[in-house]
Amino acid sequence: MDSLTDMIEDARRLIGEGRNKRAADLLTQAAAECRDPAKAAMIHSLALQGQERAGRFGKGRWSEAIRIATLRMDRISA
Repeated sequence: MDSLTDMIEDARRLIGEGRNKRAADLLTQAAAECRDPAKAAMIHSLALQGQERAGRFGKGRWSEAIRIATLRMDRISA
């Protein structure tokens, strides 16, 4: 596996463990490095899941990962 896939899987594991701040940071970093539309869609999906599970004050930390992944999906597919 490549490092981007490893970061996505680590973020998935961290979300499962409830370590949302670290997971959001990792997904943001992964989204910034992403050049693959399928991986950008996975990042976007995970970030949306994290945002849905986040408490009242934790929703904002997922916004940057969602924003960048959306840009990557749009830019790559265009």
